Amino acid sequence: MNRKGGLELASTRYGLSKGGEIMSRKSIEAAGGLLVGAVFAVAALATGAQAADYNVQGFIRQEPAIKLTDEENPYNQQGNIFNGRTITQDSSLLAPAPGAGVTTTTRPIDSADNDFNLMATRLEVDFQANFNANWTGFAKLRGYFQPDIFDGHGDPEFFETDLWSGGRGTFLEANGQNYMVDLPSLYLDYADGPLWLRLGNQQIAWGESLFFRVLDVPNGLDLRRHLLLDLVAEEFADERVAAPGLRGSYRVTNDIEIEGFTQLFSPSVLANPDTPYNVIPSQFTIHQDEGFDDAEGSMNFGGRIQAQFGDLAIQAIAVNRRNPDGVFHWMDSGDPILGGTPFSMSSTGVYSAEEWFTYAGMARLNGFAGFNAAIREFQPATGGLGAFEAPNQTLAAAELDYFFQALGPLRGHIARVYPRENIFGIGANYVVDAGAGSFFDQLVIRSEFTWTPDKVFTSPDLSRNHIVEDEYVASLVFEKYHRFSQEFPATFMVLQYLFKSESDMFGRHLSGMGATGARTTGLPQGEDSFNAIAFALQQPFPNLIWRADFSVLYDVNGGALIQPGLKWKPNEAWTAEVFANVTLSDGGNDDIIDTIDWADELTFRITYQF
Repeated sequence: MNRKGGLELASTRYGLSKGGEIMSRKSIEAAGGLLVGAVFAVAALATGAQAADYNVQGFIRQEPAIKLTDEENPYNQQGNIFNGRTITQDSSLLAPAPGAGVTTTTRPIDSADNDFNLMATRLEVDFQANFNANWTGFAKLRGYFQPDIFDGHGDPEFFETDLWSGGRGTFLEANGQNYMVDLPSLYLDYADGPLWLRLGNQQIAWGESLFFRVLDVPNGLDLRRHLLLDLVAEEFADERVAAPGLRGSYRVTNDIEIEGFTQLFSPSVLANPDTPYNVIPSQFTIHQDEGFDDAEGSMNFGGRIQAQFGDLAIQAIAVNRRNPDGVFHWMDSGDPILGGTPFSMSSTGVYSAEEWFTYAGMARLNGFAGFNAAIREFQPATGGLGAFEAPNQTLAAAELDYFFQALGPLRGHIARVYPRENIFGIGANYVVDAGAGSFFDQLVIRSEFTWTPDKVFTSPDLSRNHIVEDEYVASLVFEKYHRFSQEFPATFMVLQYLFKSESDMFGRHLSGMGATGARTTGLPQGEDSFNAIAFALQQPFPNLIWRADFSVLYDVNGGALIQPGLKWKPNEAWTAEVFANVTLSDGGNDDIIDTIDWADELTFRITYQF
């Protein structure tokens, strides 16, 4: 939606979700085809013999993203910062254990030299149908192709996952190594006076904050295509994961509306290892299938009430859901030699204690506590290898190097599970009436707040005993259109503040922040809270052919993401856009930008609409 030429918001019409573990795996396997058939069957019944009014439109787009630096993604094998470096392994503290001593090792994997992070072709086709006065339908077909131009280790899968059967990442999707085709929208709308219903595959978009998701809690995100580095103004429209569900709203009066939804749980989809936007160290193997098998068939549910009191609008939400991002913990590798432990022998694993502690810090983990948790929770197998819990980081480093010397590089194995949680939230919008000519006239002040009691977090030691704490999230937003010159259309500006009590913007617990990655020092110090500020503006030019964009996200611990952009639309058919993602960080593993500090890039979009 384009509000008065301002930010192109993803919101359409929103809803609500009801749930529990009620669907069997067998029923889900058949549900994809049945959903398509059911939507069209209901449409046929609704329209009877009447002719429907159809509209088809879409676009094809080329989307290259050119790297602005020589830095490779350090979370991938061929971007690993230890590649080609000679590193000391020192287990001399364990003498006279056989083999204990000082040796060196070199990670033998060649580093990549990529020029592009992205070179994708996108096709989207929208099908709209008006069947009668009450029934309408909408379907969106999305095709996405990423050619094999990225120098990744081995033969990486860009889109196949261990989630839905057939390697699907989302419910209505088909994919292969370098392509995916899905139906992010396939639904029917029914409207009759104050009643509105939506049945089918759909996104549920609540909340209106840029960068931040406070009330926008029903759906997870698909990070496979472009992580979170698309145009800020699009507000996760391409990332939000759609799922089959039923939404409805009822307008009690002109000023009060009640909404509700029930929707099949579908988790966030991570970028795969050794693909351009992977952000989990590829020395880990993530086992998603078992955790998702337990959650598959679950239903999310929730509700919202909205009320208008003059210039003040308020809302309240309640959602019961599986956490789509999931939490992680050590798991049995099933390795033929190291089975019963969370490790396996692999040339793509960790080679030294120094690499272990460095990457633990980068992943916001505690390398010392994580080592001890792996030893403690996987007895007697770890004890059978001679491993013991270390009393301090120095001895843990010696023990790690001893095993790397004896066994070679080791991969860690972690499981991803999806705990159920309740989220309660409130929001308020107020429009300032300061009189014509005042800069503050029609300033929109918006606030959103959520409380999640007993929220489950990944523990920085990857223990199966997860962290459980209440989390509070709040945002404060100032939004304004202002005409600085009679020669130019109004400028849209938005300033935002985000607070989170227990985790950062990516959901990582704050106790894992601040590790410096040194071999015998520099464990995470933790943070008391997460705080970030965002600012964005859009300025159309007088002929409305050009538009300038600028957005910045600032983590108060020191990191910033800056995104300037320019859009050119000479006619209805063609659009050209260019925007940059520029990251600034101090490298202390204590701000969110550290995680994407390698991702400086210049993205072009050439779009033909039909």
